[in-house]
Amino acid sequence: MKNQLFISFLLIFFFIGLSVVSAADNATVLYEDKSIENDAILIENDLLGVVEDNVIEAASNDDILASEITVKDGDSIQSAIDKAEAGSTIFVSKGSYYEDLVVSKELSIIGHDAVLKASNAAFKILPTANNTVISGFHIIVADINGTGIHINASGCKIIDNTITGGNIGIGTDEFAVNKSGKIEIRVINNTSIIGNNITNLNGAGISINTYNPIVCRNRVTNIVNTRVNGTAIGIKANGIGVVSDDLNVKVTDNYVSNIKSLNESAYGFDIGGNSVLDTLNIFDVGGNVVENVLAAVNAYGINIGVFSLNTTLPTVDVSDLTISHISTSNYENASATALSVSITTIGQNDTSDTLIHDINIKDIRALGKNSKAIGITTTGVGPADLYVFDNNIKNIKATRLLTGISATGVDYTNFTAFIDVSNNNITNLESSDIKAINVMSLGNAAINKNIIYNLKCDKATLITGVTLSFDLNGFNITVPENATIDEIMEFINDLGSKLNNTNFTINGNLTVMGNNLEGTGVETGFAVVRPAKIHYNRAVNLKYNVVKDSTRKFILESYDYDPDMSSEELAYILLKSQEMFENCTEEELRNMSISLGAFLDTMFGNLDNATAGVVDARFNWWGSNSKPSRSKFKNNNGAVRYDPWLVMRVNANPKIIKKGQHSKITVDVYRDSSGGDHSSKSKLFFSGPKVTLSSDIGSFNGKKSITLNWTNGKVTAYLRGDKSGLATVTASDYGNASTTVLILGKNHTKHYRDGNIKTVSAKSNSLPAAGNPLLLLVIVIMLLGSIGVYRDK
Repeated sequence: MKNQLFISFLLIFFFIGLSVVSAADNATVLYEDKSIENDAILIENDLLGVVEDNVIEAASNDDILASEITVKDGDSIQSAIDKAEAGSTIFVSKGSYYEDLVVSKELSIIGHDAVLKASNAAFKILPTANNTVISGFHIIVADINGTGIHINASGCKIIDNTITGGNIGIGTDEFAVNKSGKIEIRVINNTSIIGNNITNLNGAGISINTYNPIVCRNRVTNIVNTRVNGTAIGIKANGIGVVSDDLNVKVTDNYVSNIKSLNESAYGFDIGGNSVLDTLNIFDVGGNVVENVLAAVNAYGINIGVFSLNTTLPTVDVSDLTISHISTSNYENASATALSVSITTIGQNDTSDTLIHDINIKDIRALGKNSKAIGITTTGVGPADLYVFDNNIKNIKATRLLTGISATGVDYTNFTAFIDVSNNNITNLESSDIKAINVMSLGNAAINKNIIYNLKCDKATLITGVTLSFDLNGFNITVPENATIDEIMEFINDLGSKLNNTNFTINGNLTVMGNNLEGTGVETGFAVVRPAKIHYNRAVNLKYNVVKDSTRKFILESYDYDPDMSSEELAYILLKSQEMFENCTEEELRNMSISLGAFLDTMFGNLDNATAGVVDARFNWWGSNSKPSRSKFKNNNGAVRYDPWLVMRVNANPKIIKKGQHSKITVDVYRDSSGGDHSSKSKLFFSGPKVTLSSDIGSFNGKKSITLNWTNGKVTAYLRGDKSGLATVTASDYGNASTTVLILGKNHTKHYRDGNIKTVSAKSNSLPAAGNPLLLLVIVIMLLGSIGVYRDK
């Protein structure tokens, strides 16, 4: 997957002549009856071929009289099913029943504390049993390959059952099955799975492929797969839309725990919405909780994939999820991902939005050699904008690479993708290499108001971003179909010359504002490729404040390649990863790698030329009122402007108080080192940890010092005059700034309208000047003159 996306990203830069042929252009739909509830469609070759009508319709039950049947302990449930008329209700009394049941007609089968012990399949619902209801059973499956409830009909409702044992708790037939060279598509509609408790299986708790699935309020625990290449899944719900009506996918309020695959991958949730001949109308995945997922290869908390062909996606809202304890333990070369969201649109004209927010993620582990961990990863392919905001990600560990949030926008249509990563909290990360936020967009991006701190890493970049929007003229190349090796080599050789003779520019806006970054002294705060606007951030205790990077280094590192490898070696790895070259000899691969490597050198060189420029990194708080060191800004491809910078001030109001009164202490970074005032843009400033206020005289809520969070670049506290004297109030956030407050004894001074101060009593001896009014007046005048002056410690 990494290689496929990487190659796509590279080729998209230049193959703007590539025409995306709609996969449904040549498909003929031969059924239009929306009342059909179970369609079996034979498609020759693949989904994009001609659809042949092969519809299975259930017999109408309108003229059959429904009835009620009661099954008692010792009776046969199957016998009652066989005798019941379609539409009947069968009540199964308390007791133990040893049967594998087959349902061939519409029935409601309701258990009242009934235990059903099955050998292979407790319930098998045939295509003729549309609208069947199964509820209230305690199901135990003996066969490790068995299924609790197998659904092959539409409109079925599976409610409030307990299922233990077997391979799959509740499942449907596979959506597409290859039979004798033909793809058989089974479309099952309107399946509802609600309130079931499924535990102790070895494959999947719920695994369904249906049109309009509803999976709500289920509890799935203890799915442990020990088979070779065996995947463990808590809940898989794949919404398939290949009919002309709207597709709805609802997977909400489920709890999944303890999902393990000891040899392969494991998924807490695997949720899909695939609209091919229809429109995805509703996609609701809120309220789900997953914890304790372990896998030897890939461990996913929640994996979400949305695909749209020739339709326009609505707003896809992924929110209100809780994900914890996703791990690959000590398995080597493994990957642990809390949340993965992939959005792909083909043939869509309008831009759609994907919202990923209010996700709580913690305790993600990939501790084996050469392993990596990811909090949130999202990709939008086509005109799909991504918004990742208001998420909490903490306590992630990996041995090789750790990414808090990764967002990639691949708008191959007009390079106008937009990614917004804002207001996320990312804390307690530990790895040998960390990218807390990594954004790459073929278009524009905004990375604003995020909080990142508590990292343990020798190599980390807290915010990385690149925006590339292309304007190409005259570069129109079509990849040859069914080309020979010689033709492919000729095609590759032609790329470089065409690229050199093409005038193109790279645009794309990147704004990075109001982020709060705190390192341990070895990290890089911001790394960008194109000129970007980096303002109003707090970035403290870093090795490098800003790095202006090359496109080669950025792109290779983003896709987890060694940036120091040669272009020829990179070309070899890319070619070898593609199926179309799997039968090539080593010599053929190496020869192609020489040509492709030369093209990559040309491509990266042109990209660097087009992305060189000045990064605007003025107006940031770097942890000192002094000018930052030039060594803090690394220029690999351009320059970084960072003067003027923000300075910290401390103000007291009032400057003189009596004992027992309070002075309002305000700390802000609204002034820059040239005296510019940015207070009108306070909403753009950073928030979060932290600044410490201390005073030698007086107290803050009874304490000599307090630590507070910034709020839009400002902190407010109240100093109480505990005893009289001249208090020095100091604000510390790596750098220091101070002010003073004069605390007078009670009834010691009188204030007049003209602003003068007159001593009316000298009873207090707590001030050094208590007996000398003239000296006291001098002190007051000096104190008033210090208002607004800050001092950098």
